[in-house]
Amino acid sequence: MYDATIGLYARAMHTVSLAPTSPTPAPDTAEDALMSLLMALGRQMRQRQPGDAVDYSAFPILKLLSHQGPLRVSALAHALGLDASTVSRHAHQLEDRGLLERTDDPDDRRASQVALSELGGTCLVQAFESRRHVISNALDGWTDEERETLRVLVHRLVQSLAPQDTTVVPHDSPDTSTSAVPEPVAAR
Repeated sequence: MYDATIGLYARAMHTVSLAPTSPTPAPDTAEDALMSLLMALGRQMRQRQPGDAVDYSAFPILKLLSHQGPLRVSALAHALGLDASTVSRHAHQLEDRGLLERTDDPDDRRASQVALSELGGTCLVQAFESRRHVISNALDGWTDEERETLRVLVHRLVQSLAPQDTTVVPHDSPDTSTSAVPEPVAAR
């Protein structure tokens, strides 16, 4: 009886392929196409690549520091739109691994800043290069003209998605643009 039960379960269990059995239908709109792209590309970018020394979740911190230079953790969290405690925890882990360095804040010696270390910069470059290779492979069959059109349109989209300038202009500023907040009307 035991053998028959194993046979019954063995027949009921079978391998299921996770690969799609039919091609993905063409999206109806540009928005649908972009959402499909983001999901597919996101999966590829998050996957560990050969030689990765950095987890994908660290990329935003490392990339921002590579462009901005040393920042306080609070400024880093604000720029990334994340909670300061979350960024602080990640920064400590990256610092422990030698990917970030902590330095004194030149404006306030009581505070510190985090900066990308040489090792962190090297790991970031290698991680981005391996992901760039994934994208290059996907674009292998594209003509130079198609690739240039894609570059221009994607850049335009990125610019459209960038947050608008929300800088508050002080009342005593010489800027009199229409975006400035008007002076309150005095009571009579």
